[in-house]
Amino acid sequence: MCSILITQPLGDKMKRDRSYEVGDTVRYETFTGELRTVRVTAKHDEIKNGKPGFDGHIHRNEDDTVWGYDHQIIRVFKVKEGRWQ
Repeated sequence: MCSILITQPLGDKMKRDRSYEVGDTVRYETFTGELRTVRVTAKHDEIKNGKPGFDGHIHRNEDDTVWGYDHQIIRVFKVKEGRWQ
């Protein structure tokens, strides 16, 4: 017996939810290719150059503050849900 696997294009249904709130943890890639994990301390409609973004503290080093653009986000850990999106 033969089975056929039918796949569909990725499209919008397969996009990862990258929405976040203050207090959530985001993992993002900088322009240099560095991956950072950050606890979000603020959301901004315009962080720089007219683009939305966030401020945060680097994971395991609360003294280091960074900012990033929303489009750089790879994954979001939702604190309320207790899981990665």
